Amino acid sequence: MTLLERLFHPAWFMPFATMMVRAYVRLVYGLRVTGLENVPDEGGAVVACNHVSSWDPPVVGVSIDRKLEFMAKKELFAKPLSAAIMRGLRAFPVDREGQDIGAIKEALRRLKAGRAIGIFVQGTRNAGDAAALDGASYLAQRAGVPLVPAAIWREGRAFHVAFGPPILPTGRTREDATALTQQVVQEIGAMIPSAARVEA
Repeated sequence: MTLLERLFHPAWFMPFATMMVRAYVRLVYGLRVTGLENVPDEGGAVVACNHVSSWDPPVVGVSIDRKLEFMAKKELFAKPLSAAIMRGLRAFPVDREGQDIGAIKEALRRLKAGRAIGIFVQGTRNAGDAAALDGASYLAQRAGVPLVPAAIWREGRAFHVAFGPPILPTGRTREDATALTQQVVQEIGAMIPSAARVEA
């Protein structure tokens, strides 16, 4: 184990970072969370969220009591320090340019081990106008775990995060995954007030 790996070991770094980010966001911006009862306390789960700001992963992550592990673009793992920090947060790299089989296998391994994975349905930051991807639905299908819709938006300076009722996949085909994705996107959209500011 390298010095950086010891310094940012997830056993201590992730709880510490969660505590610090949660306190900072609440004190500086404000944070309101609703629907926590919809997030399973244990067992594998995919949390599927909209993505409008670089704040989304940390804010959604600190909104629940259990550890939420995110796929993150591989560029964030390019340098030793940033890679150590990302791994300390239990994030794992994904190549967004194509189908990353390694990232899919890692996500499935974690889900089957009873861990919660966070995925942004559009794959990258946008203002909500990009087509949603089927990655979250596919993983929930393959792992046989619930998919929890999550929405994040701003009310003035404050962040608001809402979690919808979990959806258990019933099919295994690509068409089933696409239909599930559309359902999740509709659930996310329904949770965001029409007057809310969703831009970064």
